[in-house]
Amino acid sequence: MLFTALNKYYQFLKLVVPLLRHYWLLILVVFCLLVTAHWLIQVTHQSRSQHVRLQTLEGERDALQVEWGRLLLEESALVSSARLEHLARQELGLRLPEGNNLQIKRVIQP
Repeated sequence: MLFTALNKYYQFLKLVVPLLRHYWLLILVVFCLLVTAHWLIQVTHQSRSQHVRLQTLEGERDALQVEWGRLLLEESALVSSARLEHLARQELGLRLPEGNNLQIKRVIQP
């Protein structure tokens, strides 16, 4: 049985080797075509993955910009002069000085 299998393999090689000698360039071109197709599939997949990641990061950027805008509005509301004056009057009991309590001093720079 082993001898018959080896004999079949030998007969197959006797048929294939002459074909390889005549068509080696065609086989090389087909091999290069397959390698190039595989490379193209890999690059396309990587490109699509990177595009999805880019879209995700752009969405995060937009959400952060919206949050930054809200924080700027909150900051401007917290430091508005009307609010600060209200807090100074209500919580700290401060008031504007009257005319006779007001003193203006001139500062001379050296």
